[in-house]
Amino acid sequence: MTSRAGLAAAAVAAALLLGGCTAEAPQATTPPVTTTTPSASADVDVDLDKEFRTIVDASCDRAYEIGVTESVVGSDTRLVLVPSANAYNDFTAAAVNNDVGLTPIWSTEEFAVCIDSINFSMSEEGGSEYAITVSGDFAAGQLRSEYIVEDYGTFITDYVVVDGLITEVTSTAPESTSAKTIRYGMPSDADVRHFQEAIDAFLAAQ
Repeated sequence: MTSRAGLAAAAVAAALLLGGCTAEAPQATTPPVTTTTPSASADVDVDLDKEFRTIVDASCDRAYEIGVTESVVGSDTRLVLVPSANAYNDFTAAAVNNDVGLTPIWSTEEFAVCIDSINFSMSEEGGSEYAITVSGDFAAGQLRSEYIVEDYGTFITDYVVVDGLITEVTSTAPESTSAKTIRYGMPSDADVRHFQEAIDAFLAAQ
């Protein structure tokens, strides 16, 4: 059973990763937050909560299926996930930059395309509700979520959605704002090498 504290930790971890995966990684710049305004007509009959759940589940499923690269805007830091068939020493994810692998990623909660889907599932398994508020313009592919984390504050996330999948994310935590662009599919050959470097370095240090 997962506690509300566990969900809070996942939200905080995701916000921290958006700002850089390690202390050595460059800090992302602060892009303007996209303001989404509910459509006056097109979204009248749209259940945003239901559509949002469909989108985050589809995005996470696609990432698991074919891989994903999440690039931190204003930095060369990237989070890469490979399909399980391409796992390296049982690892499937790592943070990398243009030059080297940085660190293994232990949980897909750290990926913007998966954190909401995982939090929905964790809440359901724990017999509670993922208390996230969704707004925005569904027809335009612009959605916003707000999630209040006790002792931390409100986490606001703006999503750009294309063909039912999340393609851009801007996350505003109480003390920082950062953004990612998202590309589905196997990471580049260079990023796969850096992913493997991160795993090798970690295992060598054990």
